[in-house]
Amino acid sequence: MDMISVDRSSVMEDGIRAVLSLRETVVLAEISEAKIRKDIEKGFLSPLRGSESRHCFRWPDVFFLGAVYRSEFLTGGARQKVLRKLVETLLTPAYRFEYNLSPSDELLHRRVWQKPSDLIRRCNKMMIDAALFIDFDRVRDELTPRVDLYATGLSRIEEKEGTLGGEAVFKNTRLSVRHVGKMSADGEPSESILSDYPYLREDDIQFARLYHEAHPTVGRPRTGAETLVDVTNIP
Repeated sequence: MDMISVDRSSVMEDGIRAVLSLRETVVLAEISEAKIRKDIEKGFLSPLRGSESRHCFRWPDVFFLGAVYRSEFLTGGARQKVLRKLVETLLTPAYRFEYNLSPSDELLHRRVWQKPSDLIRRCNKMMIDAALFIDFDRVRDELTPRVDLYATGLSRIEEKEGTLGGEAVFKNTRLSVRHVGKMSADGEPSESILSDYPYLREDDIQFARLYHEAHPTVGRPRTGAETLVDVTNIP
């Protein structure tokens, strides 16, 4: 297999959390959450354990899981073997040490500054056996725009206990990220959203839609205009 290293791109100034929830991972990878959960139960996957024992994954896992779980021909045991091969072969050396940190809690509090697509290497088609191969670069190229968009978007939001009850908002505003994402998902044109909130960018709207999908509302929705209206005017 001919390996080609990835050039380093711009670094995110504030950094982002080093792990993703299971829901974020499957949304970004565009794969079945049910299949992932089934393989976790069977022991084929060993994710990190976050708060309240929730499953967490690392940024490169989005690409690895996307490459493996899109295939209809890999069984659970085969998926485990291929995933191990992808991690050992394609993870950049600079990230490999942190990726394998134990206990997992240590990684849960770390941050990354590189774009996620820069944490893995490119490769030609990876042969699994004489009749099956994985075109990893194709999956990587398909997922990179949405994964890097999501990573950049995370660096532009914040969660504060005194702001909308800890709801994620765009920095220096009281505008709920999920509210913007729901507007977009419900068909509101980007031009209309940008007209209402001129300090947002087109990328913010695309990110908010992904965030809304990755963070579904649990329980009864909050009432009141506070979650809907941004009261900070930022040029």
